[in-house]
Amino acid sequence: MSSPQNPQNPNPYADPVQEQIPGQAPWTGGQQGQQGPGGYQQGPGGYQQGPGGYQQAGGYGQAGGYGGGPRPTSYLQGAPVGFADAVRGAFAHPLTLRGRASRSAFWWFELLAVIAYAVVSVISDYSTVAGVILDIIIGIPMVVASIALAVRRLHDADHTGWWWWIGWVPLIGWIIAIVFYLQPSTPGPNRYSPAR
Repeated sequence: MSSPQNPQNPNPYADPVQEQIPGQAPWTGGQQGQQGPGGYQQGPGGYQQGPGGYQQAGGYGQAGGYGGGPRPTSYLQGAPVGFADAVRGAFAHPLTLRGRASRSAFWWFELLAVIAYAVVSVISDYSTVAGVILDIIIGIPMVVASIALAVRRLHDADHTGWWWWIGWVPLIGWIIAIVFYLQPSTPGPNRYSPAR
């Protein structure tokens, strides 16, 4: 079955009912400066509606997470890190409560902690002795490093490390702690930045 060709729209599969709405110019295939559907015009900044409509500017500018200040360059200054650097940094500074830890450093290490605790839990189900040994070898260093990292993460969001204790309050405390851990870094140096 063949359909008649529309000279304004060469698409043979187009719905003839939707080809043109009265009062609007036909679709021109999105060519620059041409009028598209609904009276929109495509320009370099995207589609712009004619008079009386909304206009899209060049888009949202990306603001840096550290504002206009200097970006952190080291792990304890709160520099963003990948998974390997987050784990290495957390275990290299397990008792360091001074300084800052970025969101990426904190959450990558927490991911490792969840995976490690899940593995130890599965092993503990099969062998109590192996579970106790792994809890001592893996669990204790992970908890110590995690507490220090949480305190540094709070410092990065410009909160005192004493807020770590709010996590011991059931439900409400957990929510508050998670909100604090999710907050962005304060731009530039703050009162918890390490001395240079």
